[in-house]
Amino acid sequence: MNPRLVAVVLLALALAACTPWARVAPDTRAYDKRSDYTLDLPLGWVKRTADANDLFLTRDGPALNFILVARQPHDRKLPRTKRETRADMLPFELAELALAEWKSSEATANLEVLANTPATLGGQPAARLHIRYKNERGLPIERLLIARIDAKGRLSFLYEAPAIVYFQRGLADFEAMVASVRFQ
Repeated sequence: MNPRLVAVVLLALALAACTPWARVAPDTRAYDKRSDYTLDLPLGWVKRTADANDLFLTRDGPALNFILVARQPHDRKLPRTKRETRADMLPFELAELALAEWKSSEATANLEVLANTPATLGGQPAARLHIRYKNERGLPIERLLIARIDAKGRLSFLYEAPAIVYFQRGLADFEAMVASVRFQ
């Protein structure tokens, strides 16, 4: 066998093993964040395997839809407003912080609040904030945030997709994932 061919095949296999995405299958659906929470990932979506957040998932590509799960300590300031959270904050205060953060971004400054309601996350009080904004091309984008505060920090589940077709198409998967959250 040609040594160059062997080298090319081995390189291709090595690169495939380093792929930053993994499809969520029935046997890889359960997600466990050590000593914090568990949840069920949506089948058919793909997750980024190397991400600074807890989870980054997409069904049709990050430009068309994504779910972002992030746990941040209270002392990690929000990037734009430079504000921190506290363990004694109420869910509506967290929603107000998120709104202030998004309004301070040029990309989402034109946001419209569709709903700002109480919710639960893993049986605990949370905020549910649903907004719509237009991107730089005028395409309406919807964003849904479900987040809570506890002693460990803030935990947020964010779903975003174009309002035309894609938002509704992935919404049930997002809602099911959030409903599956259990704190350890």
